[in-house]
Amino acid sequence: MDNSITWTEKLDKGYWLMNLGYRDYIAARFLLNNHLIVQGLTLASTSVEKYLKALIVFNLNVREYYHYHFDRFNKLKNLLDKVNKDITKELDPVFLEILENAFKIRYYDKIERPVFIGLYLNQFIGELDYTIDFIERFIVNSQNGGESISAYSGAIKNNETHLYENNFILNKENKKDHMEKTDVGFSIYLHMGPVFQEEKIVKGGSTKNKYEGQISRFTEFHQNIY
Repeated sequence: MDNSITWTEKLDKGYWLMNLGYRDYIAARFLLNNHLIVQGLTLASTSVEKYLKALIVFNLNVREYYHYHFDRFNKLKNLLDKVNKDITKELDPVFLEILENAFKIRYYDKIERPVFIGLYLNQFIGELDYTIDFIERFIVNSQNGGESISAYSGAIKNNETHLYENNFILNKENKKDHMEKTDVGFSIYLHMGPVFQEEKIVKGGSTKNKYEGQISRFTEFHQNIY
């Protein structure tokens, strides 16, 4: 059985995955900026997942099964390592941990143990923007440079409002300054039995966090949550 993969097929599937990833990304930004946290987190997770799959596809030498989700993140990492493109080592581990947990909350009936997610919204969106921009640029560079034809690059040229809103990269802000802005914290706790969900907001946006290369965890849960 021929296990080869053509350059055209890699190009078609790679850009298809990138553009699907962009759709999830821009929707995640809109939801998160409007404090629809659970929905925004799930789409942020699927967005980054599709971008990582695109990077895998662009660099395949032979056909590989790559249809893994963030609940099997190690499988994606192994494939990235196999094609010598494991950029996850360059990404924020706290951000990736949140994405792994966010995938779990897509299907409540599959939650086997309690899921805790705590984040600061401005920092999370900032890291999402950084990650998508980083992967987009990495893919372009790994394809020997040139001009990108992705949906993301098209949205930049068209000054897409939902892309530029609160986007420190496209608005040319310093990352540390952006990450240390006044922020709002959210905590989410989910378990089956019935399903229980809690979101706790730091009122008035009075919280500021230091940024030293990783986003901060929001850990304030009610003592009587059980």
